[in-house]
Amino acid sequence: MKCVLAALNSKYIHSNLAIRYLKQYDEKIETFEGTINDNILNMAYKILELSPELLGFSCYIWNIEETIKLCSTIKKMDGRIKIFLGGPEVSFNGEDILKKYDFIDYIIAGEGELTFSEFIKALNENKSLYEVDGLIFKEGNNIIKNQERKSIMDLNIIPFPYKDKDEIPDKIVYYEAARGCPFGCSYCLSSIDKGIRHLSIERVKKELKFFIDNDVKLVKFVDRTFNGNKKFAMEIWSFLIENHKNTKFHFELAGDILDDEELELLSKAPAGLFQFEIGVQTTNPSILKNINRKMDFEKLKQNIIRIERFGNIHCHLDVIAGLPGENMDSFIKSFDMCMEMKPDVLQLGFLKILKGSPIYNETDKYGIKYLDYPPYQVLSTNTMSYDELKMLIMVEKVFEEYYNSHLFEYTFSYVLPMVKSDFVFFKDFSYFLKQKGYFDRSFSFSKKTEFLYEFLKSSFNEIIIKELLLHDYIKTTRRSNIPNFLRRDYPPNIKTIVKGKMDEIKCIWSDIDIKDIIYIPVKLRVHIEEGNIKIDMKDAISIFNMKTGNHIYINI
Repeated sequence: MKCVLAALNSKYIHSNLAIRYLKQYDEKIETFEGTINDNILNMAYKILELSPELLGFSCYIWNIEETIKLCSTIKKMDGRIKIFLGGPEVSFNGEDILKKYDFIDYIIAGEGELTFSEFIKALNENKSLYEVDGLIFKEGNNIIKNQERKSIMDLNIIPFPYKDKDEIPDKIVYYEAARGCPFGCSYCLSSIDKGIRHLSIERVKKELKFFIDNDVKLVKFVDRTFNGNKKFAMEIWSFLIENHKNTKFHFELAGDILDDEELELLSKAPAGLFQFEIGVQTTNPSILKNINRKMDFEKLKQNIIRIERFGNIHCHLDVIAGLPGENMDSFIKSFDMCMEMKPDVLQLGFLKILKGSPIYNETDKYGIKYLDYPPYQVLSTNTMSYDELKMLIMVEKVFEEYYNSHLFEYTFSYVLPMVKSDFVFFKDFSYFLKQKGYFDRSFSFSKKTEFLYEFLKSSFNEIIIKELLLHDYIKTTRRSNIPNFLRRDYPPNIKTIVKGKMDEIKCIWSDIDIKDIIYIPVKLRVHIEEGNIKIDMKDAISIFNMKTGNHIYINI
């Protein structure tokens, strides 16, 4: 039976790990990956060109709606194709899905590797499906739910999903060294899977070396808490530090359980080798208790500040809005306390009520109202109103596009230390942008810069704001066509001055030519060190390297 495994990713740069695992059980299996933004009909045509008899989809909160549409379309085009779904979005309501959608034939619930291998073997050998644990299927007018599949305790029986170089996608590569989580946060599906199961340390090293040797750009570990086992984490980090080349590695961590020994090791990592994503979610102890989450915030804060001072690791923090029992004052405090740590990115997320998670059964207790379709996002709680969450959605967009983008790094390094509350600053800026129609259509980077200038100029030193925005604008665009609101008169002899300084400039950038630089007269000199900005109010010519985005100053 010809089998095709498919997945719709949220972005083109993403890849799907699940279908790559399953493909290893039969070398004849073909795969298809699209995105949730691709045309449904075009994807259906491409899949049908593969002539599947059995078609499986990997289903998540972000792709289930488009996946269902695609399955319906394909079934109408060729009713002979048998379709099955797997993944977390269908593992807890498989019977309901089969009842609702007559074009879906099977559901693989839970961990899918063994279920899939037994399922496809039974189909190929025309054997009974009743013995396949984890399978839900239709038989006549009945829906049969087999015994649940137990967790795979020895992960080493699962094949490596990238057996040769040709199987490595030219995108982000996802990798799994462990399953399960030592914590029990009530909003997370990983709370169901108690404890951690690891691949053998030698296997992990061998597979990571394969990625390094093949120059994979970025490997993202999908392990829920990579440092849940200190010995395992340290051995892998040590191995990657010793064998580093060009590959970067992304980990999700519990920041408060890092100790001095781990931090000492991490301080030795080459710059850019590691990226850390650390969930804070809230700093309020009573809210942490509500979601069954244990965290020592003071320890976490100390550790993150130390990591930031190392200057070698990109640090991404998460907070969640709409948690049970949390009001706006508490959320604002959490947001501001996270910003005090000066993370590279602070992601403002919204509580999702996932089927199968413990919080799914506690919505009445906390007055939680949420979307009854993906992504199941909270709409209001008994402590946070609809209007407050609506405001947070607006702030999240502005914060993501202005702060997390790093497009205005010089400007915010100057402005934010002077405001009482980072959150209130971005809330006020969001309402200012709303008046400008920011949320109704797209704007150019030049216009976004102008909006920020208009918002800041009345509250801060206008000369400094204009100069910092000029630095940000050129660093980001690497173009000399400066918007009128940032433009100033050039000295008539500026080109002669720069030409006369080229030998001096080449001492810093040896391979530079005058055509590779942008030179702009400025009223100040600015440097950022360890997240702190230093400003020297002194006229100069700023020389921007269009190749790197870096700049230096020369005297006028």
